[in-house]
This record gives sequence, structure tokens and C-alpha cells, in this order.
Amino acid sequence: MATRSVVCNFCGHEVITHPSDDKGACRPKWRKILYEKQPYDDNYTDETSFLIELVQNANFREYDYWTVVVDSSLVTQQVTIVALFCIIFHLSYSAKIGLPFLLLMDTLMLVLGYTMSVLLDPQFQLSDLTVSLLRVMLLFGSVFGLAPVLRTLTDAFSDDTIWALTVIVLTAHIYFYDYGYISSESRATFQAPASLNSAIFASVLLGSRLPSTLHVFCLISAAIEVFGLFPIMSRHLKLFSTVLHLGLTTLLFVLAASLLFSISNVLALIYIALAVAITFVCPAWLVSIQKYKNEIKGPWDEATVRSFQEMSQEYV
Repeated sequence: MATRSVVCNFCGHEVITHPSDDKGACRPKWRKILYEKQPYDDNYTDETSFLIELVQNANFREYDYWTVVVDSSLVTQQVTIVALFCIIFHLSYSAKIGLPFLLLMDTLMLVLGYTMSVLLDPQFQLSDLTVSLLRVMLLFGSVFGLAPVLRTLTDAFSDDTIWALTVIVLTAHIYFYDYGYISSESRATFQAPASLNSAIFASVLLGSRLPSTLHVFCLISAAIEVFGLFPIMSRHLKLFSTVLHLGLTTLLFVLAASLLFSISNVLALIYIALAVAITFVCPAWLVSIQKYKNEIKGPWDEATVRSFQEMSQEYV
């Protein structure tokens, strides 16, 4: 068939078109813009360029098994800390350890933990020592003054209620714990108030079942040290040496397992199985399911605003 000369309805220029072309216009290439009217339907899809922008697994990061094992040791360490705290309460509740031992234990944990934090913190200055001592005296002095009140705060609760609430709040403590703080070099503060409050509340609940006010003071002080101050020391140790961090975690694990075996073989086996599952089984499962990850991004997704820093990095 012969071609014919027509005037383009879009641009006004004379074009050569096929007689079967009923539109009588030369349509420009479709562009993904909104500020200009185009001779295309609103739901038009450019079949030649639609899938060019398809990106598959853009944020995919392949995990190494042993790297995940090291990271999961943070969870194992915190579960171990919770187990050790419960063991301390059980030994105090059953009168297997006396008040002098509790006082000595709290003092040694505080001194050793603070000494290690000072030695491992490159930004520590001698002028910070006085401020730290004043804060410690104020904190533990407040706990000592409030110990009589805290001992009777939940005294009216039944034992079953105390045990059930303790399990719930300690589980919440593990769940909401700020594990990223331990491995982060940029974050200087522990950002898990719900986790810390849950742990302190658990110590208050358990303290109501101890025989004296000094026992309550020792237990709550131990809770402050292991749940509030220990993460600071653990972070400095992890940033200083991963091997030392793993060594500390292993030492705590062996200590907790040994003490649990002296209390209950069933609880000890449950704890060991849980620690092995968290440290070794779950990382293996995570690595094995990586092959099933299939994240697709394309022009059909919602538009995202990129920051100036992200755009400037493309031209560096």
C-alpha cells in the first residue's frame, strides 16, 4: 500500500504515515513524567522499557555461617545472664548462700566490671572517675534507701503470680534487649528502656520473697549490675576483641550450666539445648534459607525520596 502525507495531530508537522494508521499522528516516545501531557492512556505500559528497571534482591546480603554464629552469641550471652540472675535468686531464696557472700559478689562484680570498662575504653579520662563514683554512690544509695519499700511492694502477691510475672518480664527483657548496641562503634547509649525496666521489675518481684531488706538490696544491686552496667563492659570488650567476647560468653555458659546441674538436671539440659539452638542451629537455618530469598523492585513500587548524600555518592 502507498503511504500518504498527513499533518501530525500532536506536533503539527507533516509526516509520512501508513494508510492503515487511523490515528494520523506521529507519537513521541513515552516518558515517565507527569509535568507534560502525552498522547498515551493513563494506564499505558511501555513494553520495551518496563522491565529494564527491574531489580532483584537489591538489598540482599549473603550471610556467612560463622559470622552469624558470632552475632548470635550476643543473644546466648544475654540468655545466660538471665539464667545466672535467676540462679542467684534461687540460691538466696533457699538460703544456700548467705548475705556476706551476696555483698562480696556485688562488690566484686562492680569493681571488676568498672575496671575492665576503664581499661578497654580509649576515651576514658581520669576526670570521669570522680563523676562515675558519685553516680554509683547515688544509685546504690537510693536502692538501699528504697529497699524496705521494694521488699513489701509485691508482698501481697501469691508465689504463683510472682513466678509467672517474673517469667513474662524476663522474656520481655530478652526480646526487647538492644543487641545492636554491643556491636556498634557509633552508638554511645543503650537504647532499650523497656528491656531494662522489665529486668528491674523482675528483681523487685523476686526481692519480695527474700528474708531481709539487705537481701533485697543485694538482689536489686545485682540486677542493676548485670542488666544495666554489664552491657557497657560487654560492648567495650566486643569492640576490643571478638575472641575475648566469645571467651567471656563461653565462661558464663559453663558457669550457668554447672550451677543449673546442681539445682535441676532438667533445667540444665533445657538451658544447654536452648543455647545450642540459638548459637548454632538458628544460624545454620538462616544460611540455608538464603537461596529462597527473592525480592523484586521495579517501576511499580512507590517512589522513595533519596537524600542528598545518597545522590552525591553516585557522582563521587
